[in-house]
Amino acid sequence: MSYEQFMRLEPLLPHLESITLFGKYEPLVCKDFTKIFNKISEYPIESYFSTNGIKLTREIAESLVGRLKYLTVSITGFTPDTYKKSMGARQLDRVKENLRVLNELKAERRTELPMLRISTVAMQDTLDEIELALDFVNEFDAVEGLQVTSFKAHADHLRHLMPLSDIENYRKFCRTAMDYAEKIGVKLDLQSGDVESNEEQTRDLGHRYCDMPWHRLSLQANGDVFACPVSYDPIGNFLETPILDIWRGSTLSTFRKGVNDPENMNEDCKNCTHCRHRSLLNPEANDFSEAERYIAGMTRI
Repeated sequence: MSYEQFMRLEPLLPHLESITLFGKYEPLVCKDFTKIFNKISEYPIESYFSTNGIKLTREIAESLVGRLKYLTVSITGFTPDTYKKSMGARQLDRVKENLRVLNELKAERRTELPMLRISTVAMQDTLDEIELALDFVNEFDAVEGLQVTSFKAHADHLRHLMPLSDIENYRKFCRTAMDYAEKIGVKLDLQSGDVESNEEQTRDLGHRYCDMPWHRLSLQANGDVFACPVSYDPIGNFLETPILDIWRGSTLSTFRKGVNDPENMNEDCKNCTHCRHRSLLNPEANDFSEAERYIAGMTRI
């Protein structure tokens, strides 16, 4: 998203309590990221974004420290080899160095901001690294702890990595993670919950109770507006329609009515894929190996 596109949203900024600066892609590849963040910082908005940390340069860190509220760094694989296998590049040392620089700047400016969180994806071949992940959190003073999301498969050869492919192994992983986190005093967020709590909380609706479309919108660089980050079809386009009109409009109102109603549920919500709301045990919420369409307008090529 360019700065000029972003400025179409300026009428919304005085009304926002929080803003999340990422979506389908790595946010730090946006050439206007710092300029957009500086504009947001003119308002009393709680800001947050998630990054793989590779492009978290000193220049960018200097703009964030003391102003960004929360920063999540996504890492799956906590040795050079497993990082390369999961993330596709041998960049773990670079990410570590970027985090050291970030923490040095925070210490120099005597600020806790941004509060750091590490996020990792639970895949069957990385579950045994959970203690390494929690130790990493301690090493880099990630006060917001470790966030664990569960893997979704987008190709046949990846199905065996889903938690539901060996649910007993995933149960064991959850217990180990909770026990070790408590032992070393690290905050742990299993986003989908453990297997038992997830099964109970998704039994009636097929997903956990959700209030997201009453509080947030997901906006894409082409102007498309989605009622939720994991919905499939846009409810408008902010380059064509004022964003406040979309927020107050009938299309979003209709979508909201179908979020938690099992009798009249939106197609997007029936098999919710959101990391905080989806079922761990429903294959249709985890296996997209044959899907031609995906969230936020993505299609297979």
